[in-house]
Amino acid sequence: MCGCATVVVKYILFIFNLLFVFAAIAFIALGVLFKLNINEVTEALESQNISFSIAPMLMIIVGCIVFTIAFFGCCGAIRESTCMLTTYAIILLLMFILQVALGVCAFLLYKNSNDEMRQDISEELRKTFNKYDPNQKTNIEEAVDALQKNLQCCGVEGPDFWRGKFTGNTAPSSCCPGEPVDCHIGAGAYTQGCARKLFDSLQHSAKIIGIIVIVIAAVELGGAIIALCLSSSIRNAERQWNYR
Repeated sequence: MCGCATVVVKYILFIFNLLFVFAAIAFIALGVLFKLNINEVTEALESQNISFSIAPMLMIIVGCIVFTIAFFGCCGAIRESTCMLTTYAIILLLMFILQVALGVCAFLLYKNSNDEMRQDISEELRKTFNKYDPNQKTNIEEAVDALQKNLQCCGVEGPDFWRGKFTGNTAPSSCCPGEPVDCHIGAGAYTQGCARKLFDSLQHSAKIIGIIVIVIAAVELGGAIIALCLSSSIRNAERQWNYR
């Protein structure tokens, strides 16, 4: 028979893991949304040297793993199984250590590869943008137009990229707000290039993912501590009951 404190800790852990389940579902949904939105980026790249699909896939996988572990923790708390609770705590601690290690490695790699990544994005976009034909509507034209419209950018490094490629000093209609028939360079066209805007967008997404991962890691550490406390409390209660 567990004491009052044990019961309180048990339900705290249960509610904690229930919130963890909802967080995992949100993480999966965010990964799916990120995956859908990133399709236009991958379509606008000539090759697959830059795999933008890795991040959303990792988010979905991590979300599924967290969901499974949280469900396991809920079962352990309700059943008051010291074995399940200890296993749950160990898994959370291992995941916490792994996430911290991966986070440090990713931060160092990201910090040292900013210039290289910006150059790769510029080169890949240039290959695709050079194939743009205003008289056609293939996947290339649709991808370039979608990228310029959604990121509110024009050309690879700026609207001057299109100078000489269109008659009358114009650019694709997606370079201007509202997509007018004639989008004139220097008179209404977006001033920023898509390489810079895409790089900034990826940086922003990376920061959001990093914050979410840090929050999840902190929650995992808290969950592991609560689970170990509950497991210890249950063992002590069982010993006291056996001594009676």
